[in-house]
Formats: sequence, structure tokens, C-alpha cells
Amino acid sequence: MIIIDHTKNVSLDQVIRVGRGEETALSEETRMMLITRRQQIVKSVQESGSPAYGFNRGFGSNVDKPVDAKDLERLQRNLIRSHACGMGPAAPREVVRSAMFLRAVSLSRGHSGVRPHVVQQLVDFLNHGLTPEVPMLGSVGASGDLAPLSHIALCLMGEGRLLAGPSNQPTDAVRDLMAEKGIEPLKLEMKEGLALNNGMQFTLALAIHSLGQLELLMKQAVMNTALAVQVLLGSDTPFREDLHALRPHPGAVKIAQQLTELMKDSPIRGSHRQYDVDGVVQDPYSLRCSAQILGACQELLDDARASFTVEANSVTDNPILLLQPGPDGDPQFTDIISGGHFHGMPLATRIYGLFEAMAVMARLANMRCNRFVDSARNRGLGHDLKWPHLSPGEEATSSAMMIPEYVSAALTNHIWGASMPSHLFSLSTDAGQEDHVSMAAGLAYRLHETLPRLTELLAIELAYCTQAAAIRRIQEHFPSKLPLSQAEADSVAQQCNSYMDAVSEIARPHHFHVAVRTELQYAWGPEERMLSPQCQRIVEAVSELFPPVTEDRFMATQLAALTEHVALGKLAG
Repeated sequence: MIIIDHTKNVSLDQVIRVGRGEETALSEETRMMLITRRQQIVKSVQESGSPAYGFNRGFGSNVDKPVDAKDLERLQRNLIRSHACGMGPAAPREVVRSAMFLRAVSLSRGHSGVRPHVVQQLVDFLNHGLTPEVPMLGSVGASGDLAPLSHIALCLMGEGRLLAGPSNQPTDAVRDLMAEKGIEPLKLEMKEGLALNNGMQFTLALAIHSLGQLELLMKQAVMNTALAVQVLLGSDTPFREDLHALRPHPGAVKIAQQLTELMKDSPIRGSHRQYDVDGVVQDPYSLRCSAQILGACQELLDDARASFTVEANSVTDNPILLLQPGPDGDPQFTDIISGGHFHGMPLATRIYGLFEAMAVMARLANMRCNRFVDSARNRGLGHDLKWPHLSPGEEATSSAMMIPEYVSAALTNHIWGASMPSHLFSLSTDAGQEDHVSMAAGLAYRLHETLPRLTELLAIELAYCTQAAAIRRIQEHFPSKLPLSQAEADSVAQQCNSYMDAVSEIARPHHFHVAVRTELQYAWGPEERMLSPQCQRIVEAVSELFPPVTEDRFMATQLAALTEHVALGKLAG
């Protein structure tokens, strides 16, 4: 159980755990603090008679309209009812639960002026598995996630719709389900409706869950890189610690260390470490620069994690209660301040950073898929990674792994298309009162919806790496790029001349051209074609799901199964 305590911070891991079903509770110390502060602000507002936004004034463009004391409860109730008008598909259950938990944490800080009963209602819904149906679209991420959070608050009041049953089908029997759990509908008092829907917790919940998934995919991207470097006969020297010490960007250093560890004790790398075997001076950028490329993405993920952690433990209400001297000189939380903590731009920029990371990771994986199918660039793996022992007739009729590379291009393009920087296109709302909005919620929604495409793309790259490893295992000669020595070249020339003389007698008087390709071959044993121990285990696990393509077959279901394992982080080492 996770305890909500105003003196302690919550972690993003705890947010995800509550989203997935873990129970939570409000500490007794926090409960008593909320009672005290609620009493202070109610007394202050009632005694002063001054205009207080959120307490005795209307909302938005109604800010200048006073509200009679007898209508204060209706003001809060109408706010939630009118604002719960989101559209689009329902948010996943775990996202809604995380948003509820985050809102409870924010309100528990004691700067919103709500009764502890409001926080407890959120806790009770979480612990009894009551999850509101929340449409994904409707927030512009400025005065908080007004529409999504209002859908949550509406259910706390016994209205709206809940996700019920094993299949999470929506139902409007909210009061009946609450009665089964012994929960009374929440009657909102002064300020409490506004406190429930003024914040960025829905956007943040979407972003946190997406970040967690993207961090898993980053591990997979690093594993794929270690595999690709080995099966494409690349070098491990670009990942040396002393090299990266000269340009110590934290992300690049971290990724280089991971790649070095993953490629440790690699027989296939050791078999061609010397130039007189390999003949290659430099690897392509998609291999050699992968620590710098993925490292930059890693820093975007790390920055988002730090920012989301700050947001998860922040007060995002409006207005916010700050300290000021009380009637007896004792400081009390009665200074009502209208600020902008509900604005989503701090989240929007970090969420877009995750889009940048996703788009860069996608292109890197796609580029390597492109290299795998290109016999001119894949270091002897042949066209489309066709199985080496095919007969000429079989090879002519085989597509092998041609089309997965097309799919990787389509997925990459889809990810790029989804990466529009919506936060740069603010639209004025509320008759110009909210004249600059963040559009953070839309970014979070698209990020959440697009991540599966990156998962599929990394699964395809993983399939290519595994096919390449299988081909290497049966190759008896290392495909060196070394030029022939002069004596070897003279011998080849002499053989060619003899062949051309013989052909000339037959082909006269026809003109013809003879193309000769020379390649040195070095024998290497089966043990020299193995990957590093960690990578070899991954290849063997992948081969259970996606066996080597020795002849053309239907691959979609196997790629889907591979994608499922990638999504769960099972193939990242």
C-alpha cells in the first residue's frame, strides 16, 4: 500500500503501481492538517466578504459575477457537470487510476483548501476498483485538464459513467456500484469542484505511463544495437570509455557503457578485430554513432523523468492558498492567490522531447533494416537476408525478408507524421481569458497512441538481427574487404585472360564484356561466429518466436508475437 502524506514525495514508479491496481491510503497527519486548513479558509472567506475566485465568484468569463451563499454548492456541482464533455475513445483504466492518485497527492499538500473527505473519496474509488470513464480528448492543457478531470469528479458525485467488469465496459449505474462498495456520493462544498478539475494530472498520467514504456523500448534499442553491430561485423571501439571521456555527454556515456557490456566477450567481434582480416577502416554512422544518437534520446527521457517527478509532487490548483498573518497574528493559509500552476507548458515541452526521442530511435532502427536487405552494404549477408543454401531457382523466387524493411519505413513515417509540435500552435479559449494554452494533453494522447508503432519497428529490427545471426552461424568464410596482393591479382588476371581467350573462339564475332569480382575468404570456425553471451541468449529466445527464414513464409503473426514480448521488455537483456 502507498501512503499519501503531505510531507513525502511520491515516485513515478508508485504512480504506475497505483495505476495497475495497488491500494493507497491517506495518512492521519495529512488528514488533520487538511481539516485545520479548511477551517481557516472557510472562516476567512465568510468573515471578510471579499471576492474570492473559486469560493464565491463564478468561473472563467463569470469571474466578475458574485455568487450567493445558498448557491455555492450548486456553483461547484454545475462546474463539474458542464465541464465533463470530453470526446474520443476512453482512456485506459491504468491511466485514469494514475490521474486520480496524482490529483489526490496534489490536493493533499494542503494548498487547495479542500476537506480531507474529497481526497478520501478519490482513495476509496481507487481501493474499491471504481474507475471513471474518461474520454481522451477535450483538454487544451491550460486551466488544467478541465474536461478529463471533470469526468473523474462527476463520478465521485455519483454521476457520469464508470468502467465496469472484466472488459471495462462503461456503465452509468454509478450510484449502484458505489452503494455496493459502501461509498456515498460526494457533495461538493465551496471551492472543491474547482480543486478537482484544475490541474494537469490526466496529461501527466498519460505521459508517465508513456515514459515508462519508452524507457523499456530504449533498453530494447540498445540491445538491438549490440546485436546489429556484431552481425554486421562492426567494431566495438566506438564505445570505449576513454573515447567518450573526451566528450562526456551523460546519455552517450551511459549508452556506450551498456553497449560495451552487452558486447563483452563477443567471439564474432574477436574473429575480425585485426585489420588484416577485416579490411574495414570505419563503420557506418548507424553503428559507429549509435551511442551518440541513442545517448541524446536517453537524455530526453531522463529530463522528462525529472520534470514529471516535480509535477507529480506539485500543487497545480488555482487559486492556491498561501500563508499570511491570521487574526491573532498566527500565520494561516488564507492568502488566496490566482496563479498559473495549472498551465501545461512545462509538461508539453518534455512530452515533445519524448516524441523527438521516439522519432530518432525509429529512424535509426529503420536505417539498419535498410542496411540488412542491401547486399552491397550488409557485409556478405546477401540480398534480403535470403538463406544461403537456396538453389538458383529457389533464390530467384524468394523474397525472404524484403518486405519487413518496407514495413519499417511505413512505421517510421507514421511516427514522424504523429510528431507534430502541437504545443507551438496555441489556440485562444474562454473568450480570450485563456489566451495562451499548451495543448499538452493532445501531445500526451498522440504519444500514448504512437508508442506501439515504435514497439513494432524495434521488433522488426530484432527479427533482422536474429536472421543475420543465423546466417552468420552457417557461413564458413569471413567476408573480408581486403584487396588482393599483387601476386594474387596477377594470378587472377592470368586466369581471366585464359578464360577470355577460350570464350573468344566460341563467341567470335560477337562483342562481350567480362566482369570479375575478387574477394578474399578467411575460414572461421563455428565458435568464432557466436555473439557475446548476453546477445546470444537473446537471439536464441527470439528464434523461439521468430525462427530463421529458410524459405518464404507468413511472418505477420510471428512478428506480432515478437512485438508483444518487446512491449513487455522480455527481450531487452
